[in-house]
Amino acid sequence: ATRVSLRQLLAVHANALRLAPEPGFALRTGLRTRITHFGLYGYALLASATARQAIDFALRYRALASPLIGLAFEHRHEAGEAVWVFDDPLGLGHDSALRRFVVELQLGTLLAVHRDLLGTTLQPRRVRLRDAAPAHAALLRELLGCPVAFGESADELCFDAAWLDHPLAFASPVNAELARRTCDQLLAEMEHAKHTREAARPEGVAARVAALLLASPGRFPDAATVAERLGLHERSLRRRLRAEGRSFQALRDEVRCTLARDYLRDTQLSTEDIAAALGFGDAANFRHAFKRWTGESPGAVRRRGA
Repeated sequence: ATRVSLRQLLAVHANALRLAPEPGFALRTGLRTRITHFGLYGYALLASATARQAIDFALRYRALASPLIGLAFEHRHEAGEAVWVFDDPLGLGHDSALRRFVVELQLGTLLAVHRDLLGTTLQPRRVRLRDAAPAHAALLRELLGCPVAFGESADELCFDAAWLDHPLAFASPVNAELARRTCDQLLAEMEHAKHTREAARPEGVAARVAALLLASPGRFPDAATVAERLGLHERSLRRRLRAEGRSFQALRDEVRCTLARDYLRDTQLSTEDIAAALGFGDAANFRHAFKRWTGESPGAVRRRGA
């Protein structure tokens, strides 16, 4: 199967946001998802013995289904809650319209998948969202069928934990094991392809630094963090970069410039959203930096489509 890059997925979601015909479009789209849309991964969830086993499988093999968003699951025993906790998708920042769009899409998708597993009447207990309440807040509450709190410390979808050990209607140990083996093979193929790409990269430390930065849009780890990931001391990293005629700041700017051009060419993200995605405090600082990098304004590059 053809795999797409993070930047390509970002462009798809940004264009969906731009073309969305109505508020709540992302959540409505997610709610229309069927578990079988995930192919073998979805069938494996259906074949699990209980909801808890399906969740364990979903987390273990999530790379096959949800590359854009980080998910963690918590069973909060004292509260009697089963909780999905979302990581910041795409690293786009606290108030980004695209960030909100992806979160709403994932909320709808998760709820739809749970209903396919456990029955269409399943309702969440509550939803917590980090963003401020949007104009369509009432619609979100109506579509989700539960209280939705905004301005919270985390993005969470909370269910009653009583269903965790609920037996699933299509449970099949044989089919579940077959699906697991096939998913293991798919993950192994993905890992092999990753190592093949890495082996084809230039051996220099500058290329490895650039790859790490490109893999972290919106987050952009500092030199100390990158050095740690590469198994180096920060001084050693900077010394090896100098030996290659490079600097950490220059590499960081190159990656930001590459991503900025992609966003301007392939999406309709506002300058403010692009600034947030690239880790700038405001749009003015981004414009100044982009002009320094390219000699052009972001608006000129967007109008030219280059």
